[in-house]
Amino acid sequence: MGYYDNNDGNVPSNSNPYYQDNDVNTANSNPYGNQYSNQYSNQYSNPYGNQTNSQYGEPLNEDYYRSSVQPQRGVGVGSFVTADVLNSVLTKSFMYMFMALLITGITSLVVASSPDLVRMFWAGSMVPFWICVISELALVFACRAAIKANNVVLSAALFIAYSIVNGLTLSVIFLVYSLDSIVMVFLLTSVLFAVLAGIGAFTKRDLSSWGIYLLVGLFGIIIGSVINMFLHSSAFDYFLTFIGIGVFMGLTIYDVNKIKRISSENTGLSLNVLGFYGAMELYLDFINLFLKLLRLMGKRK
Repeated sequence: MGYYDNNDGNVPSNSNPYYQDNDVNTANSNPYGNQYSNQYSNQYSNPYGNQTNSQYGEPLNEDYYRSSVQPQRGVGVGSFVTADVLNSVLTKSFMYMFMALLITGITSLVVASSPDLVRMFWAGSMVPFWICVISELALVFACRAAIKANNVVLSAALFIAYSIVNGLTLSVIFLVYSLDSIVMVFLLTSVLFAVLAGIGAFTKRDLSSWGIYLLVGLFGIIIGSVINMFLHSSAFDYFLTFIGIGVFMGLTIYDVNKIKRISSENTGLSLNVLGFYGAMELYLDFINLFLKLLRLMGKRK
């Protein structure tokens, strides 16, 4: 059975059943001819271009596309998460972290400047100190539970409480180190933290594989610190300090990258709750990096 040209009736050498011998067709022309070329050739050329809603005849622009695929609760569905959502979560994380650091710093200064509070926490029994340490651990677990429950108010309250209690325990640094060295190390930590956070935010790689190595390093520091409580070795203490700086630098990059990854998943959590989650992770990274640098570079009284 022959296939016939729609112009002169001859059998063409091309065996394509939809072949059309006219000036419009090329080697890459649409197999369905000119009648549907605009429909099939241009439909997917620009997902936010000149498409129209066949039912209402309205243009499908980017806002329409986002609203049609984005869920109203949570942060999105996989690849459909917009850059605005990711930037919003990161912005909230850094903002809440800064507020928590401010609360911690003010609390520490208030305690260190009050002789009565200093005597209560550092000159007498160690019971208040250990109460603060245990309270910190309890507040961390409680805050994480509130975040999983998507409770914004409770997450905020527990995070603020944790910042205050942590300020009580960190007030000792004002008794051990000079104020100018504390300020200098804090500024250095801030600059270093900003650079590391930028690496974690702008890298295109998924850094999930870093987690296991950083966790091993973190447990190694904890175990080494406990051992050194009995050895009292200054050389081993400096070694642990250097290792700790490296681990918390890596954790800063990893955690910022993890915040991006979690934000791109359909977790069902609100942006504010995700912000508190990110803020707690970054707050812990900043505080530990600051303490390690202060131990290495701080001027003792």
